[in-house]
Amino acid sequence: MKNAVNLMSVITFLALFSFVTISNAQKIAYIVSEEIVPEMPAYKKAKSEVEAYGKQLQKILEGKQLEAQQYYEEVMKKGQEGMLTPKQEQEAQAKLQQLQADLQKEAAESDQKLAKKEGELTKPLYEELDAALKKVAKENQYSYILDKKFLLYSDGGIDATAKVKTALNISW
Repeated sequence: MKNAVNLMSVITFLALFSFVTISNAQKIAYIVSEEIVPEMPAYKKAKSEVEAYGKQLQKILEGKQLEAQQYYEEVMKKGQEGMLTPKQEQEAQAKLQQLQADLQKEAAESDQKLAKKEGELTKPLYEELDAALKKVAKENQYSYILDKKFLLYSDGGIDATAKVKTALNISW
């Protein structure tokens, strides 16, 4: 009888312990960000602004390239006609090299400006996404929400993509 009471105590303890362990289990969900971010109105606006800014920078760069090309053609024409002294040829060559270096520098600066502008325009978008993720996690008691593209292996799981879209007021 005493063994039966001890056995029941152990079984009760194990049942209670397993219930506590199960109730403390962490819920992990995932999203497919490629299905969310491009659908956000802020993303579409930022993308169009970045493209417009990129075109402005490209026009400026093309204008400078055209100037350099015209100078090169002028120097080549004068050189073929024998209108340049050796010293003038050296000066023209040095100027052409400087123009080329300036163009490369301008192209690099344009890339940096474009990247900076893109960062400025997309920062609020990712802040909005982060707020939506936190809201969905809290409402559904998720301990973690991962991006599916970063999972090395997944067999099923909780897809929270639709819930995040709803939190962002994205119709689908």
